[in-house]
Amino acid sequence: MALFKEKQKRVELTDGLRAAIKTFQPEPLDEDNFDAFYNANTMVIRTGNEYITPLGDIFDDCTTPLNRNAHLLSGHRGCGKSTELYSLKLRLEEEGHPVCMIDCQSEMNLNLADCWDIMLFITEGLCRIADIYNIELDQGLVSDIYNYILQDSEITSEFTDSRDINVGLTLNLIASIKGGLQMGDTQRTTLKTKMEKRGADWKRYVNEISDVITEAMQGRQPILIFEDMDKIQPFHRALDIFMYDTLAKMPFPIIYTFPIAEIYSSKFAALKGLYKTHVLPMIKVHNADKSEHTAGIAVIEEIVGKRADIGFFDENALRLLVEQTGGALRHLFECILTACRIAIRRGSEKIEIDDAKIALERLTSELTRSISIADNEVLTNIYNSINHRKQLEDTTTVLEHMHSLVVLEYQNGERWHDLHPLVVAFLKDRGIFDVPKKD
Repeated sequence: MALFKEKQKRVELTDGLRAAIKTFQPEPLDEDNFDAFYNANTMVIRTGNEYITPLGDIFDDCTTPLNRNAHLLSGHRGCGKSTELYSLKLRLEEEGHPVCMIDCQSEMNLNLADCWDIMLFITEGLCRIADIYNIELDQGLVSDIYNYILQDSEITSEFTDSRDINVGLTLNLIASIKGGLQMGDTQRTTLKTKMEKRGADWKRYVNEISDVITEAMQGRQPILIFEDMDKIQPFHRALDIFMYDTLAKMPFPIIYTFPIAEIYSSKFAALKGLYKTHVLPMIKVHNADKSEHTAGIAVIEEIVGKRADIGFFDENALRLLVEQTGGALRHLFECILTACRIAIRRGSEKIEIDDAKIALERLTSELTRSISIADNEVLTNIYNSINHRKQLEDTTTVLEHMHSLVVLEYQNGERWHDLHPLVVAFLKDRGIFDVPKKD
């Protein structure tokens, strides 16, 4: 039985600082906190134009039947992709479109995941939609899918002895197999071998389920969203996984998150003809010329204010946390949590500037652990030259640092990059950076 989760709301000063810890957990928004915490005003800050929105582009495509409707959504970890995808899901559902969102981080082993896992989850996602919307599938089709999955699988008699095959039982069967896939047992090899040999059968089943759902939903196609695929380890494996073009040729809209570092790899060109690529930029706290982006700072402070009374922060503490985390919301929330705990241990009900500084020092240590002396030249180039900020080198060093958030991507009409503010402070303290040069 699922545990009851209380709807979250903004923490007021009278609730005490300890109550704020719950509201700043760095997790994507969901049904328990979306209405209270979501801020719809970030996109214009991210893109620099109120009419440019990557999620809006995906929505338009998902609601228009197209021959090519597979999408890769990239963006830095913690920039808000999952929250924006959840917002997209709600918007699509409000328009009557059947959507299934798959949480890959909890459902898959992202250290082992490959295209065969995704194919199984596509099957499950379509069956979930049919089950949720009470869409009746042909008994012969359900039996074919069930036996296809069951064949050669090492599972219990609960499934092998069953005669009453239905969508619910098929979902239970898939659930039993997923555990083995996460552990990397023989189920993984069996599934891969089966789908390689009988891929045409699988495609037929998927097409048939999709057609039935579309007809039952009066022309609205099923839509699948795979979130957290960008967290696959190591991240460069994503290129190999999505090179399997079957994942791009579903007869319905499908959205995958994708590691942002890999879209700058020269190998990514091979995927451009298969998928539509979208990037969710960071919320800017400064501009490409290093001047302060006041609107970005204000919208992030607004996000914080939706979760807790701004009075919990000393006047300068919140501004410091916002500016020094560079628009990375996950980093901001992690630092707020650290600062909250320090303030509580001091016996205070307010986060002061010293609490914020300690929290930022801890994040700096984690963030700069991957930086070596050999990286100094490329990082200095990015810091000193706007040309380097607008055109990144395709090197292993740069891609690794984009993945680890040492280098951040922003947008204001055109894309540009900069070092994480804490990385800048770290390298300045070590005398690596001189006064910025003019191009």
